[in-house]
Amino acid sequence: MDKPDNMSAMDFFRFNLRAGTVRTIEPVPKSKKLLKLEVDFGPSGTRTILAGLAPLLESPHDPGPGTYLVEGQRVVAVINFEPREMMGLESRGMLLGAKDETGKVHLVFPGKVPDGAEVG
Repeated sequence: MDKPDNMSAMDFFRFNLRAGTVRTIEPVPKSKKLLKLEVDFGPSGTRTILAGLAPLLESPHDPGPGTYLVEGQRVVAVINFEPREMMGLESRGMLLGAKDETGKVHLVFPGKVPDGAEVG
């Protein structure tokens, strides 16, 4: 997908970015990458988010927040995307992360803010 070189701040402000805490993590049956997460966004509620992050479960010894995925981890997600069905389950958000030069995903860590805090 092509991304524009320029967009307005109003385009960015349409994203509802919130901090949350991962409450549960389950592998999705018949998927090698997909995980089902229940993420608590405080007053914005708890949401199911499906994410292709199973490889992050394999490295809990890596240093620093966001380089692995465990229950109780703090994350940032977009919570106003349309629901999306994958593998017969509905996802109601998208976690934010970045890939390093090796392709490993590092999740965005919101620090010590309450669940549901607006990001952006």
